[in-house]
Amino acid sequence: MEKIDLEKLDPVVEPLAEKLHRIGRAAIGAAPVIGSPLLEIFNSIFEAPLNKRRTEVILQIGEAMNDLIEQGVVTEIGLQENEAFISTVAEVCNISLRNHQAEKLEALRNAAINSALPVCPSDDYRQIFLNFIDVCTVSHIRLLKLFENPTKWFSENNRAGPYRTTISLSQVVECAMPELIVNREILDTVWGDLYQKGLVEVQQLEMVLSFESCLSKQTTPFGSKLITFLS
Repeated sequence: MEKIDLEKLDPVVEPLAEKLHRIGRAAIGAAPVIGSPLLEIFNSIFEAPLNKRRTEVILQIGEAMNDLIEQGVVTEIGLQENEAFISTVAEVCNISLRNHQAEKLEALRNAAINSALPVCPSDDYRQIFLNFIDVCTVSHIRLLKLFENPTKWFSENNRAGPYRTTISLSQVVECAMPELIVNREILDTVWGDLYQKGLVEVQQLEMVLSFESCLSKQTTPFGSKLITFLS
């Protein structure tokens, strides 16, 4: 079964023609306006890192697609005709250029991969979810994953869960991610965003709950769909 040629996506060395073209543009720009060489230097500083970031994302998505092709889940022709997948990859590449944190980049790659599957969400869901990834912080994603299934989260991350005296979700957060409790303004803002977007059920982290309720699922069905799309 034909697979994607990943080597064509990885320009390790800048072609000589492109390098000469870039140097030539700098030399020509030096004559009329003193700012032109500075602009060229500025472009040269950012062009390579940005291209590298985009290439890394495309390569990782390509590797995942080759795995799906080997498993018979998708075909190269099918991917070429999959408008949802193509649009998602294009959006993921653009968002990736504006982000450097590993957890957000992983979420973006997962979104692109899931968009190639038969269970891909509709265009409305997909666009809303991608917009969320673009503007959210890593803390948004971490809290959603935690409260999708707190008991499972503590087990998978080898962390000690809260004591039975726990009566609020903030105490669960303190056990799971103590660094978030240090800056309470950020935590409250992030949680407020999740609630306003309809992703979690409880409005206030300090709401008094039973121990069992604190360790139960707090995400809404909408929030669960988002987590699935990013997983």
